Amino acid sequence: MSLLTSVLKSSLPREQRMLLLLVGSSLFINNYDLGIFSLALPQIQASLHIPESQLGLYTGIARAGVLLAFPLAFMADVVGRKRLLLITIIGMTLSTVLSAFAQTAIQYLILQTFARCFSYAEDMICYVIVAEEIEPEKRGWALGRLAAIGTLGYGLSSILYGQVDSLPHGWRDFYLVGAVGLIVIMLARRSLKETKRFLDLKTRKAAQGLRAHLQPMVSLVRAYPGRFIALTATTAPYAFGISAAFAFISKFLQETHGYSPAHVGYLQLFGGALSILGFFVAGQISDFAGRRVVLGACIPVVVGLFVAFYLTGNPTLLVASWIACLFFYFASEVTLSALGSELFPTSYRSTSSAARGVINTLSGIAGLAAESLLYTVVGSHAVAIIILLAIAPLALIPVIFFLPETARLSLDEISPEVELDLDTAPKQNP
Repeated sequence: MSLLTSVLKSSLPREQRMLLLLVGSSLFINNYDLGIFSLALPQIQASLHIPESQLGLYTGIARAGVLLAFPLAFMADVVGRKRLLLITIIGMTLSTVLSAFAQTAIQYLILQTFARCFSYAEDMICYVIVAEEIEPEKRGWALGRLAAIGTLGYGLSSILYGQVDSLPHGWRDFYLVGAVGLIVIMLARRSLKETKRFLDLKTRKAAQGLRAHLQPMVSLVRAYPGRFIALTATTAPYAFGISAAFAFISKFLQETHGYSPAHVGYLQLFGGALSILGFFVAGQISDFAGRRVVLGACIPVVVGLFVAFYLTGNPTLLVASWIACLFFYFASEVTLSALGSELFPTSYRSTSSAARGVINTLSGIAGLAAESLLYTVVGSHAVAIIILLAIAPLALIPVIFFLPETARLSLDEISPEVELDLDTAPKQNP
């Protein structure tokens, strides 16, 4: 409630405050769904008879929906942000409802893959909308609040997960709750408007035909290749190194430390409530000190805290390291999302954001697959996870040496539109 009050009482105009709540509400449900998948992993595994040695790979494949999310987000640069948000929320609702009725591991995997497709595309477009509609001085602040609203979904999943053993249909009932929320959001979004930047771009390119519609794909490769390579080199090792560490938190707490589902839910709820401050702090500090400073500080801290979490036998240090790790991870994630939305022009901002999401998720899938392979060798999820965490700090190299700073700059200053012709070199608009 205090978070919503913060948004509603901010200095943003009323239209921008409502925009933040409307797009943030879907991130809330997306994260609720992800939270359920992570927290209820032991129950889902038992119910659907997923082998222990295949659990990491299974969890990774469920994220492959990002491959389908890329063309959806690309279409947001062609037909508009608002129209694509309608498509994605309908797809999310259907996939979420059907997940509750999956009878086999394969059925559940297919449905969750489609759910990820729509939810990943939704997340990407939401960040793009906020980046395009909020002024430079408050863009980091707004993106931080957007991410924080989304993270409240993890809080809801934590509250409900504590009751998993007393629900009539166990983990399946969680998906029915999420579907109801998505329907409410769908109805509320009827008042959502298209972004001014996209409308201006559409007016300029209305007469250019199919060539203009294909340009986002061409621009992604040719307009700012150095930036995209640097962003990829930051995203890939970080996601590869930490994906398994996040995926196995609930399982590790329950099977190694004897936590009950209710205790895991309470820890997730109260720990998440404290660590959510990472979004607020990162947004404001990155507006002042810069995005690169925040990333350079947070990435190594996240790795170190995850190592402490999986190694310690001290209950106090276990809880403290997990909460602190979430705080710094949230700070790093919202900063990377901000960069992904700021570094490229309006004409292909959704496409570039989607491409970063694809790389992030594919790297996470690769990390989870690697965890499964390592588990067969070392016989311990914790040891396999710690080995993978050693890869994550490689993300610091492009952050320090290659990524440009975007804080306090307008989007036009950061990434002016570049006129591209398939037969000529790129030319920057005056």
